[in-house]
Amino acid sequence: MARTTRLKRTGAGVAYYHLMSQTNDKKFLFEKGKMKTALVDALKRAAAFSGIILEAYVGMNNHFHVVCKVVRGTDPISEDEILHRVAILKGERAAEELALRWKRFRSLGHDDMVEAEQKRLCDRMNDISEFMKTFKEVFNIRFKREREYTGSIWSGRFKSTLIEGGRYLEVCRRYVYLNPVRAGIVSRAADYEWSWIAPAPEPFNGDISGERRLLMRVVQVGDGKVFGSFEFVRDAAAIMKKQLNVISVSVREVEELGYATHGWRLAKHQ
Repeated sequence: MARTTRLKRTGAGVAYYHLMSQTNDKKFLFEKGKMKTALVDALKRAAAFSGIILEAYVGMNNHFHVVCKVVRGTDPISEDEILHRVAILKGERAAEELALRWKRFRSLGHDDMVEAEQKRLCDRMNDISEFMKTFKEVFNIRFKREREYTGSIWSGRFKSTLIEGGRYLEVCRRYVYLNPVRAGIVSRAADYEWSWIAPAPEPFNGDISGERRLLMRVVQVGDGKVFGSFEFVRDAAAIMKKQLNVISVSVREVEELGYATHGWRLAKHQ
C-alpha cells in the first residue's frame, strides 16, 4: 500500500502541527512513570536537535500528543550550532568526537566531506517527519534496552495535522494538555507530570462564538489534515496540489482529535 502524502509547509516561514502516535495494538507499554519520563526526555532532546519548538505535549500509557512550531529560515545553520544540537541529542562526548573528525577531514583537505556530513545533519532539522524519526530512534533504543523488548513499539506512521495559529492553536494546545483530565487520571492537568503547555501569548477566555462549527472539525485536504479557517484550508489545498502535482484535491470535513467532544468544556486550564 502506497504511503499517503503528509501535508507540510516546506518553504521559509512558521508552521504549527499537532502530532500523535500510538503503540502497536494500543498496548499499555508506558504505564510506568519511568517510561513516560523517558518518552518526554526523548521528545525534548529530539526537538532541540531538530530546531522544533514544543508548544504542548502529553505522554500517556499507549500514545503521545505533541503540538509544535516549526520555523524554517533561509540562513544556514552554523557549525557551532550543529555541534551544540548534537551534544543535546547524543551527549557532549559525541559532539566532541564529531568536531575532531571534521578537524581531521579538513587537515587532509577534505572540506567537501565535512560539508556533506553537515548537510546530512541539517536535512534532519526543521521538519516534523525527521523530528519524529529522531525521537523514535532515541526512545526506542532506551525502551528496548530497559524493558528487554523485542517487538514493534509503534503502530504505523505518526498522525499529523497542520494548524493555523491564533485560537486554532490555543484550542489544540489545550486539547493536548488536558488529555489526562479527560481520561480521568487527574482532576487538574497541572498534577500530571507528563503533560505540559507553553505559556499562552495572551489570555484565552474560551470564547469561540461564530466559529464553533468550524473548530469542531478537522478538514481533510487530499491526504493531509488541516485545522483552521476557510482561508487557511484554501491555502493548504494549494500546497497539497503543488506537492502532488495535480489540478485539484478533495476537501472534506472529518471527525478528528475529539475537539468537539472534549475541548469546549475543558477550554480553560484545570
